[in-house]
Amino acid sequence: MRMPTVLSLRGGGKKTLGPGGVLSWIKRLQIWFTLILEYPALRRVFLSHKMDGFFDYGTMPRSFQHMSEHEAHQQLMAMRRQPRDGPFASTLEFRQDGAVLPTYLPVEQGAASSLGAVSLAAADLYEARTGRAQNLVVKQTASGLMTASYLYFYAQPSGEWRGTHGFDATMNAEGSVKPHRKAYPCADGRHIFLHGGFPKLKKGITDFLGCACTVEAIGAKTMEWEAEKLETAMQRKGLCATMCRTPHEWRQSPQGKVVLGLPPLVFAPRKGARGGERRALPARAARPLSDVIVIDFSHVIASPVVGRTLADHGATVIKVVSQERPRRELFDTETNHGKSPLTVELSTAEGRQRLWDLLGAADVLLDGFAFGALARRGFTQEAVLKRCPHLVYLKVSCFGHVGPLSYGKGFQQNANFATGVASVADEGLLGYQLVSQIDYATGFLGAYGVILALIDRQLAAKEGRPWGGTVVYASLCQTATWMALLGATCPSLLSYVSRVTKLLFCSDKKAVTVGDLTYLPLSAAVEMSITPAKRHGMERWWPDDAPTEDLVPLKK
Repeated sequence: MRMPTVLSLRGGGKKTLGPGGVLSWIKRLQIWFTLILEYPALRRVFLSHKMDGFFDYGTMPRSFQHMSEHEAHQQLMAMRRQPRDGPFASTLEFRQDGAVLPTYLPVEQGAASSLGAVSLAAADLYEARTGRAQNLVVKQTASGLMTASYLYFYAQPSGEWRGTHGFDATMNAEGSVKPHRKAYPCADGRHIFLHGGFPKLKKGITDFLGCACTVEAIGAKTMEWEAEKLETAMQRKGLCATMCRTPHEWRQSPQGKVVLGLPPLVFAPRKGARGGERRALPARAARPLSDVIVIDFSHVIASPVVGRTLADHGATVIKVVSQERPRRELFDTETNHGKSPLTVELSTAEGRQRLWDLLGAADVLLDGFAFGALARRGFTQEAVLKRCPHLVYLKVSCFGHVGPLSYGKGFQQNANFATGVASVADEGLLGYQLVSQIDYATGFLGAYGVILALIDRQLAAKEGRPWGGTVVYASLCQTATWMALLGATCPSLLSYVSRVTKLLFCSDKKAVTVGDLTYLPLSAAVEMSITPAKRHGMERWWPDDAPTEDLVPLKK
């Protein structure tokens, strides 16, 4: 098995990428003016959505420090595992230190609640192992920044590799119209959002529609269809197409009705498991997830953030990579540092056997690939848990694991438009484009589910209960539906100006530099009194001479 070309970014070297420099500050000032000038449009969109009932399904917390009282957070706490001999003693507090995101959506609140939940679960697992409880504090500003952490990420050049400048890469990506990632009108007056963010998906869109990849050509073709029929037809072809719905329409749709009946996370213990393997983690532990091994099949943001968060709390995360898969360089670096990459080609018998060997030693399998991708290689959930009954299997999807769209492909934008998190009017706002509404929260919730299952496994070993493997389901649409409970509120102009200023000019100081990496650490958002989150370095799996463009496989 050929190991990937791995170049560590832990060394020294001259720092050349970062937020400093006159040109950088001029660019930030230009973006500041752009965001300030779009405030009237933001307010108009908010008021329009409010009149149309977008926010009828929840209310904002009375203040950030009262997050623990809110129904949305209580739903997460209801999942918390407790030992038979008495509850865990770690505590969680929310500290208000100012909003930072230029949005009316409850992104900070959703991120803070999910970050608090996963961090408290890590503390509970540590207490289950060592008997030591701790106190946790979740901070508002940094919680919001964690949903836009790519703005503060810098990986310095190494050899011929040019490095990663998170701020510039984000602004370049959001500063131009992409015909293959856009909402288009349809014949019935509705809109459909198309996401062709990878070469196969982009080609699939133009092949399906039979047109060139231009806004005019694609728009003319979508006008020949009704939106829902086009969504169904394109999803059946494995394409990321989503009819744009209001929250009410989402709740009345077949898939929305299914997801509405689901909690933010679904736990499915393996049926028929009698004893399984009550694999207990050692009592001596430096970190909550010390000795936990995670096999990570993930891409883009939500599912990689699961593994990154587990690594923050001490897990050994093996990022499985393939030289045949296209890359998204910014997200490959920003969501995967703290992991160890390993090339495993599941198209070969050798690669499949290698994965079975890894799963035998692992504790967690993270599956963020498209529906059926691992199953087609022989790694169905049933087969994996039957052979490895000690495992926690996490499945992250777009639309949920049950329902008529459970097989469907989609990214954050698809989930946003499907559930009514966003409308076509939001698409034109730079503030909307800069913020990750549900991707990061889904990653934090997925990590929460994994740790809860590990706690259950730990307690089962202690209490003599049967435990034979568990599947945990998380999805972008489950997260979006859960976050709707948090309502929405439009900031005043003064508050909005303060937020934009903090986002662009005052938040880089929260980042840390370790070797050749600068990033926003989880510990900036959540203080833990005994085991603060920490991450160690970054290893990339592409060589210096790899193509510099995004989305180009290393091997064709």
